[in-house]
Amino acid sequence: MKWLEKLIILLVSLFLLASGISLCALAMGWQGQALVNWLLSLRETPFDGAVLGAALLLAALYLLAVLIREQQEVQSIVQETELGQVEISLRAVANLVQRVAREIPGVRDLAPIVKVDPQGLDVRVVAQVAPGLSIPVLANEVQTLIRGYLHETVGYPVHRVMVEVRDIRPDNKPRID
Repeated sequence: MKWLEKLIILLVSLFLLASGISLCALAMGWQGQALVNWLLSLRETPFDGAVLGAALLLAALYLLAVLIREQQEVQSIVQETELGQVEISLRAVANLVQRVAREIPGVRDLAPIVKVDPQGLDVRVVAQVAPGLSIPVLANEVQTLIRGYLHETVGYPVHRVMVEVRDIRPDNKPRID
């Protein structure tokens, strides 16, 4: 978790804690004159109240965005075996794709995106390749290797492997002849 997320969670947690304690105390008969006076003073200084309200609103929206992002990232595939379930995250599958595709001569760099489709895994590979190679032949090799490797390693059907060649880049390593 990033430091900014930790700081926002801490501040919002402290605010909610203080709000909860204050509400409980008010319900139990505490007059809370200092709290009421401070809240009423925000009317006289609308800028302060607006800044405080905007900060709380932005913190809440940020935390909702973090929550939604985390829920989307936690996707996985589940395999039923004789002994129980095996759950494999899509991030792990993407790492497998990256590892096997980098072994193909001519593939310089790639970024896999893995999604689950009702018919199986949907893999999209954005690649940078070496110049002077037949891109259709290289793409076919990438598709075939990824499909076979994932089927063998993960044991989950692969519906489709799409290859997008985004850049053609020469090898940066000096050659020694």
